Amino acid sequence: MPSLMLTFLLAAILSSSKSEIPPDTWDCANDVEVWCAVDGCAARPEGEMTPMSITARRDGVISVCAYSGCWEGETDLVEADGRLLWAADGAGFSTRPEGGFEADITLLIIEKDGVGFVRAGGIASPLLCARRAVDREVNAAETP
Repeated sequence: MPSLMLTFLLAAILSSSKSEIPPDTWDCANDVEVWCAVDGCAARPEGEMTPMSITARRDGVISVCAYSGCWEGETDLVEADGRLLWAADGAGFSTRPEGGFEADITLLIIEKDGVGFVRAGGIASPLLCARRAVDREVNAAETP
């Protein structure tokens, strides 16, 4: 009986395609808020910090949330020696005012440490990140 179960398990693994495996997702948040411009960078005082929530998937979907909305975009993921890099140009803000509030997004994550950095809309902050698997139902629902 155990060998029959092992045979079925092996058959299921071998028959599944890589495209059916949902992509990893990284969730990140900031402990500090840093703003940078041409004249330098400055950290916001603790009581004035804007919490951020960042989600980036290996299939290139990225969302950087702050204030009352999110910059969202799609890009190609670049992987190099345990570093992951997403870069999206002109990502729209979900609650953008008339005239737009687009931003270029750059997100870097060092996989082994779970540490990252984001640059979006003037914010340039270090992050703490964690990897999770994307739920199959959510991934399937987003596919057109």
